[in-house]
Amino acid sequence: MGTFTLPLAQKVAQAVGIENNQNSITQAENNAKINGIDNVKFYTGNVENILPFLNIFPDIVVLDPPRKGCDRSVIDTLRKINPPLIIYISCQPSTLARDLKKLCQEDLYKVESIQPIDFFPQTPHVESMAVIRHNID
Repeated sequence: MGTFTLPLAQKVAQAVGIENNQNSITQAENNAKINGIDNVKFYTGNVENILPFLNIFPDIVVLDPPRKGCDRSVIDTLRKINPPLIIYISCQPSTLARDLKKLCQEDLYKVESIQPIDFFPQTPHVESMAVIRHNID
């Protein structure tokens, strides 16, 4: 595990991963050790309960929420910590649209691109990746 965090950790000074599944955290920590990645910290729990208290101001945030999308407190915290770049991986187009609308309120962010990915052909399921940048205009 650490699918997003570990590859990114090799490109940044410090990386943080938040996951509510302890087994996934244990696997990510093991993968970090196996790969000699020591600039990453993992937290177990819901992102809405952890992110507001980390007191970090990241350059990049990668979100991969469940189908229900992000909790309102996650969106509020992101708008507060104001990362220049957010990558949002979504498995539910309707919650992606809802969350993007909240993130982009008052022109704080702009959606640069959205790429649908059909991992499940012949089904109604689609993944999407949205690139959201801080609006400096």
